[in-house]
Order: sequence, then C-alpha cells, then structure tokens
Amino acid sequence: MKNSTDIDHLIASLPKDATCYGYCTTCDEVHYLTEGNSRKYALELMAELEQNKRIDFHTPDPEPIFSTDCLWEKRGGQMFGVLECVDADGNTVVLRAFSGQFNTRWQAEGWVPPTFDLEGYSRMLPKIESSVQQMTDDIESCQQKADQCTLKFEEAMRSGGRAAQKDCRRQMREALKALALAKKNRRTYSQSMLSVFQDLYQLQNFKGDQRSILNVFYEDRGIPTGSGDCCAPKLLHAAAQNGLTPLGLTEFYFGKENKASTRFHKEFYPGCKNKCQPILGYMLCGL
Repeated sequence: MKNSTDIDHLIASLPKDATCYGYCTTCDEVHYLTEGNSRKYALELMAELEQNKRIDFHTPDPEPIFSTDCLWEKRGGQMFGVLECVDADGNTVVLRAFSGQFNTRWQAEGWVPPTFDLEGYSRMLPKIESSVQQMTDDIESCQQKADQCTLKFEEAMRSGGRAAQKDCRRQMREALKALALAKKNRRTYSQSMLSVFQDLYQLQNFKGDQRSILNVFYEDRGIPTGSGDCCAPKLLHAAAQNGLTPLGLTEFYFGKENKASTRFHKEFYPGCKNKCQPILGYMLCGL
C-alpha cells in the first residue's frame, strides 16, 4: 500500500475532468471516473429542481417533506449527483442521488437508495435510541446528585464541623465518580453502536465484491460520520448492484451556501476527500 504522499501525487496527475476517484488498496493504484456526458444530465436535474421545487417530481401526489424549500433554510443546501451508465444491452441509464438524508428521509422515488441496510437500521435504531436515552437519564440523575452533594460540601466547609466536612467530601467524591462512570458508559456504548451501524454499509464494486465499509476505509484516522452517504458512493453502489457500467459522474450543490462557505448554489464539485476518496478506489475497482 502506498503512503499518503504517493497517493496524493497520483491523484494530482489525474485528468482535469476526473470527478470521482480514490486509491484502491487491492490494485495499488487510483481508479477514477471523468465527467463524460453526465453534466448534461446534471443540468437537466438542476432545471427540474428549480421548476418543480421538490424532489419527488416522479410521483403524482407530492409530499410536503420533499419540497426544496428546506434547502434555503439555515442549515443550507445539499449535494446532488448524476451517474451516466449503460446496461448490458448498451442502453443509456441515468441514476440520480442526493447526499445523506433529504429532510429526514433516506429514500425518495426516482433516486438511488442509501448504501446501507435500511431495514436493519430501522430495526436497530429504536433499541439504540432507548438505551442512549436511559443512559442520558442516568447521567442527569447523577448530575443532580453531584450538584446536591457539592452544595452540601460547600455549606459544611463554611459552617460545619470537621466530621461533617469529611462526610460531605466523601459523598461528593462518590457522586462525581458515579457521574463520570455514567458518562463513560454512554460514550463507550455510542462508540460500539457506531461500529455496528457502520457494518450495515456493505459496499459493492464492479468486480462483484461486497465488503463492509469497516473493511474498505483504508485510512487509520477513523471513519468520519456520513461516509458512504455522499452521492458518488450511492450512485456507484446502485450501478454495481444493478449490473450497470458507469460512463461519467457529476455532482453539484443546490441551495443556500453552507456554513463553512465551501459549497455554493449550482456549483460543481468532485467527491469529497475525507469521506469519499478512502472508499471510492475500492468501489470503482473492476471498471
């Protein structure tokens, strides 16, 4: 496996119209897709979003939750992507994706699904939320007790005898220790559940391989939240699962600029470096 400097050098030497790329640990090289003819379809999608002002324009009865009004609110806009493909008979197939969730929804008609097992996630989420809520309640209870013990100790230090001070100090220390343990338990549980959730991302490439994102993401800095949820991974995963061959990919931002002022309305962007590039090399393998 090449080091980060060598990988960056390979990426820097890619064609200027490369829009989707990443290092493949199996092949020890960078795989990529160019824009191809996909920008034409991306511009068509932009026009549809502007005209219809919703993303469920393939359905006769629109749902308010799919309105694009949310893309102009405080949280900012969203990335959208288009993948031009051909099927086994040579017919052109165009896939569309939005990044992450659209206004709390993972799926919408006419758009590719998420890369993770949505049914497994739906079954798992209530149990996780219930456990986290119970742990949060425990933390709040411990916090209240710690606050009470601290006040008693402070009062004892002002007007109590030595025995009272000693007893209040012991109670305060025990309460603070219980609070720290409760916080640690919630943190440990959340971290373990994050790994369980990430294992739901079973990514398929064009060699027919399917691997958990835990085994694909090659950088040792930890998998950032949202990895696998961007447009490029969604589009490539859907194409691989449906036996389609990608020809070109384009991603653009639609809506109010983001808080960091790094994404602007109707501007085009390549796959992100932190979340996408460490998995795209594997996902593009086999083309």
